[in-house]
Amino acid sequence: MKIIASLVLYKHLYQDVQETLTSLFNEESIAKVVIVDNGAHCGWLSTLTHEKLEVITLPVNRGFGAGHNAVITRYRLQAEFILICNPDIAFEQGEVDKLYAFSVRHQTGLSIPKVVYPDGSLQHGCKLLPSPYQLLIRRFISRFSSNINTEYELRNADYSRPFFAPSLSGCFMLLSQRALSDVGGFDTRFFLYLEDVDLSRRVCQAQHVVRYCPDALVIHESQRRSYRDVRFLLFHITSAIRYFNKWGWFSDRQRKSLNQRCLAELPNAK
Repeated sequence: MKIIASLVLYKHLYQDVQETLTSLFNEESIAKVVIVDNGAHCGWLSTLTHEKLEVITLPVNRGFGAGHNAVITRYRLQAEFILICNPDIAFEQGEVDKLYAFSVRHQTGLSIPKVVYPDGSLQHGCKLLPSPYQLLIRRFISRFSSNINTEYELRNADYSRPFFAPSLSGCFMLLSQRALSDVGGFDTRFFLYLEDVDLSRRVCQAQHVVRYCPDALVIHESQRRSYRDVRFLLFHITSAIRYFNKWGWFSDRQRKSLNQRCLAELPNAK
């Protein structure tokens, strides 16, 4: 099989994910769509049928990464790629096929398409690896965040061309079987947030090709819940502490090396 798509749900209704499912089912390169019912709250899944659909029910919600790991563990050896997809994604038919063709051509371990908001404006899914200072300023001191975001979110990059970035958004990422064999999936210490940064970094560390693909486009209804819900803010803070405990707070040579490589190779917008 070319691609198996992984979709993790938690207390979602069918109407919340209908557009995402339709988009995934319509792609020729996607052989199977595996829905993970994280915590066994989506009873409506028992009545949903499609030739490409499979459902995994996990009795306990152990987080975003753990949910996708259930798919990776069970199906990794059955497909060339695993597609990690958020339940708030939509796209025109053929977009994943384009991403697949790009990934095969460039032999990527990890790739993402161009991601936009529903109004068509760009989401900056390609980033540098964060420092504690950058995350603090971006989240809590907005009047200083503009200059920080410009470099950290690679806002001066030419998004009409492919490029390397050490951190790619987990909302829609295509991971090769080869890369997953080396890195093993998400680190489940991250319940929510920064699990995609950590995984991107480990794919880079394993020396697989990591690329942004300008050929494909998806629409992401990003909610930024940590800005509106204190529970999600706490998830974000906890994950940040665990991330920097793992990789280093202020002394992090690999972060510096990967970020420098990204900036040196970056195609700048004209």
